[in-house]
Amino acid sequence: MGKSLFRLVDVLELCTAYLIYFSSNLLFDYVKTLNLDSYILKAFLKNIMDHQTIIIFLLTFIVIIFHYQMLHRKKTEVYCRILVGDTLLNITIRYALNCLTILGVIYLLSIVIDVYFSFNLISNLYLVCIFIIYILISASWVRKYENF
Repeated sequence: MGKSLFRLVDVLELCTAYLIYFSSNLLFDYVKTLNLDSYILKAFLKNIMDHQTIIIFLLTFIVIIFHYQMLHRKKTEVYCRILVGDTLLNITIRYALNCLTILGVIYLLSIVIDVYFSFNLISNLYLVCIFIIYILISASWVRKYENF
């Protein structure tokens, strides 16, 4: 990642955000498969499962905000790279490829866990599609840091 906008800390932060996001979705799938005897625990988990869509939506929003803040922190670096001769197109392509690579690795890990526990693969696929669309949109925002 020599020419990448991401440093090791940024990669770890993004991986952690995606891991928390996908693991929470896996946790919802796991709760659906539980066969519990405790009434109190069933009632508690039912209340959480009733709000699953809202929780996933909020977590999606948090990860998108995290992505936006990370890109916003890199605006000076983008400007400096352009000053030293890097092209905006190359910076944008590397940014998008790095984001998609990190997302892909975490998604593959999620698929392995889904297959191991026989969970539904489609729920995470929808989430990955949302993030791919956001990454492609945010890659176009790198252009606005050209004239910092």
